[in-house]
Amino acid sequence: MKKTTLLFLVLILTGGSLLAQKSGGLFSDKFSSGIDVFNDFVMDAPDGIEFRAFNPGVNIYGIHTFPIKESNFAFTAGLGLGIHNLFSNSTLQDTSGVSFFEPIPDDVDYNKSKLTLTYLDVPAELRFKTDGGFKVALGFKFGVLINAHTKYKGEDENGDKTKTKRAMLSNLETWRYGPTFRIGYKWANLTGFYSISKVFEKNTGPEIYPLSVGIALRPF
Repeated sequence: MKKTTLLFLVLILTGGSLLAQKSGGLFSDKFSSGIDVFNDFVMDAPDGIEFRAFNPGVNIYGIHTFPIKESNFAFTAGLGLGIHNLFSNSTLQDTSGVSFFEPIPDDVDYNKSKLTLTYLDVPAELRFKTDGGFKVALGFKFGVLINAHTKYKGEDENGDKTKTKRAMLSNLETWRYGPTFRIGYKWANLTGFYSISKVFEKNTGPEIYPLSVGIALRPF
């Protein structure tokens, strides 16, 4: 999966130089790429389960800008990868077709326990920009889950140090979607994503969902 992500990153960051650009008022008809670095706040965590305040993630994407005549508005659409890392004081378990988070006992010493989710996303935005470089955008993102795994590093039930990674996870929602928001100046922006969809399928797992807030960099 790491090799696939790296290849995707290279294609996205170099793709813009292969396509011609046409000016259209404040916006150009062009392909560009960018990176969002964000933190996930996990909403509706089950009782007794605590997710870490810092859950770093990244979006890597390529987008095409379509100016709306010679105005201050433009429409964009593209393709990207969204990688989320959700750290908690629990491990993910599955019993009788139902997934749940099992709290790690207080007497167990561990360094990390996380759930990593990777989505292939299709983002779209309506953008507004002023002559001075101020920008704001409202959009929507629709994605499909392409990879998921848990990783645990710490003591096992015998008190021995262990590292475990599990990739065959049950009851995860295949699709995710929700609105996006950006505001900023030139190529630096604050960004947000509110996931309407849950991480797990209804009635088969905890009904958690991430709220992503971060910084969008588009120097390319």
